[in-house]
Amino acid sequence: MQYTVLALGLALGVSAMPSPYGHSHHLSPRDCEEPSEESSSISAGLTTATSSYLAPIETSYFPAANVSSSSSSAAEPEMTIMPISSSGSSTSGGSLPASSGSSALGATQTIAPGESFDGGMYVYDRGVSCTGQEEGGDSDAVFIIENGGSLSNVIIGPNQIEGVHCEGSCTLTNVWWSAVCEDAFTIKLQDAGEITTITGGGAFGAEDKVLQHNGAGTMSVSGFTVDNFGKLYRSCGNCDEMYERHVIFSDLTATEGKSLAGINSNYGDTATFTNVNVSGVGDICVTYTGNDSGDEPEKNGSGPSESCIYSESDITEL
Repeated sequence: MQYTVLALGLALGVSAMPSPYGHSHHLSPRDCEEPSEESSSISAGLTTATSSYLAPIETSYFPAANVSSSSSSAAEPEMTIMPISSSGSSTSGGSLPASSGSSALGATQTIAPGESFDGGMYVYDRGVSCTGQEEGGDSDAVFIIENGGSLSNVIIGPNQIEGVHCEGSCTLTNVWWSAVCEDAFTIKLQDAGEITTITGGGAFGAEDKVLQHNGAGTMSVSGFTVDNFGKLYRSCGNCDEMYERHVIFSDLTATEGKSLAGINSNYGDTATFTNVNVSGVGDICVTYTGNDSGDEPEKNGSGPSESCIYSESDITEL
């Protein structure tokens, strides 16, 4: 049986909104964070029905149907597959796209392994005030993407503490952050050899980091736009478990920031840059001596090197 939380009130002029559940809603403890017990229903002026299972949402489509009850005796609703038109571009340098609507989620939403969620350019956040650089947990995130999951055509709104958490080999396409709080995106878990891919999208107003890399493996970023930020990318410098990490940037537009990448040269990290456009950016790449003791890592260099891989021709001043 497949169910949906959407009831299209077309006669009332209520627009349809995709559910952020690509599977049964679940949260499990990660990094000693207790899962939120809050309701997983969404309110955006729509009639909702609660169900223990919600049908997977395929990329670029969402199901719409009228559902009067979520009980097991309810008839199977007829599903109408409707294409979603997305905004934004996979080329960097764009501005925040117009939204299709907004929703404050009552709990972190999880995209299960191998599943996809297309948000149809809705704004999703948690309806809470940003707490600055105070470290949040999984229960504070807007989305958690489990290994192999995908998130696309979403705007993360300003009313949240943590943006999107990834648990290995995630794919983000045309995902935007209108105002970054503690971090926009964090690879919490990832094995060596796995790659997380970010294509298109962008982030604005980050006091410190935008992209945080705690697991192993590689993050590949292309067609990304960032403005008014501290560090675009940081390989964790003092996590309990330290790994060799790699980041690849291509077609990047960055304005008004301190540095594009901070990596740990003593762990074998690398950052590679091609076709990067900058204005008001202090450093392209900074290397640190990382540690697993929790101490503040020390800066040991900046500029092109074996760890920071680029040449002058790869960087264009706007």
